[in-house]
Amino acid sequence: MKKRLPASRVYIRDILNGYYVKSEGDFEPNYLITRDARKVYRAKVVATVVREPVISEDETYGKFQIDDGTGTIWVLGFRDDTRFIRLVKKGDLVQIIGKVAEWRDDKQILVEGVSKVSPNFWILHRFETLKEKVEHAKKAKVAFDIYNRYGITAKAKVIAKNRGIDEELLLTMDELYTMILEQRNLEEELFEEEIPGEEPKENPELEKAKKAVIELLKEKGKALSHKFIIKKLSSEFDEDVLEEAITQLLAEGEIYEPEIGYYEPL
Repeated sequence: MKKRLPASRVYIRDILNGYYVKSEGDFEPNYLITRDARKVYRAKVVATVVREPVISEDETYGKFQIDDGTGTIWVLGFRDDTRFIRLVKKGDLVQIIGKVAEWRDDKQILVEGVSKVSPNFWILHRFETLKEKVEHAKKAKVAFDIYNRYGITAKAKVIAKNRGIDEELLLTMDELYTMILEQRNLEEELFEEEIPGEEPKENPELEKAKKAVIELLKEKGKALSHKFIIKKLSSEFDEDVLEEAITQLLAEGEIYEPEIGYYEPL
C-alpha cells in the first residue's frame, strides 16, 4: 500500500505565494514550494467558509471558498469527494486537509477531508503553524549559508549532515531559487516585448529602501513588525516604496516571515 504523504500546517498566504511544481513522472506527486523553502505535498488549513458551497447538477464537482485572515482560496471536490462539500456552509470554521493544485495560475486545494472546529482549535492551529515556521526558519538559515557558499555539491551535503540539516532542504532551496530566477527572467522578457528597445530601468530609490530595510533588521537583531519598519523608515522613503522593497526582499529570499507581518533577514 502506498504511504500517504504528511500534511503540513500552513497559512493560505503560504500557498498563494508559493511555487507549484507539477512532477514529470506519472506516479510522482505534485507539490508546492513555499517562499521559505518548505515542500508541501498536502496542506492542512484552518479557516472560515466565506462563500456558500456549490455542487454541479451532475454532482461530479463542488467547491467553496475559505479565508484564514492571510488570504482566500477555493477548495474543490471531484466525484466521491463532493461529499465533503456537503458538510459545510457559509460562516463555518473548518479544518481542511487536501492536496495543493493549480489551474490557470490560480492555487487551489483538492479536498481530502474537512471538519468543523472551535475557535480554540483555530488558535491552536495558528500556534502550531507558527511553531513549525520558526523551527523551519532556523534550519533554513543554516541551509542557506551552506547553499550560498557551496551550492549543491558533495561537500555541501556532508557539511549539512554534520550540522543536522537534511539534504532534502538543500535540494528544495536550489529548486526554489531556480524557479525564482526563471520567473524573474520571464517577467523581464515580457517587459521587453511590451516596450521594444527599452531597457528595464533600475529604481535607485527602491534599492536604497531595500538596503535600509535589511540594515534595520540586522541592527535590531530580531523579527520586526511591518508597521514598525514602515514607521521607522517613513521619514526617508515613501510608504509605497517601502512596501515594494519588502515584497522584493521576500521574493529574492533576502528576508523571511517567521510570523505573519514580521520579518527577519536570512
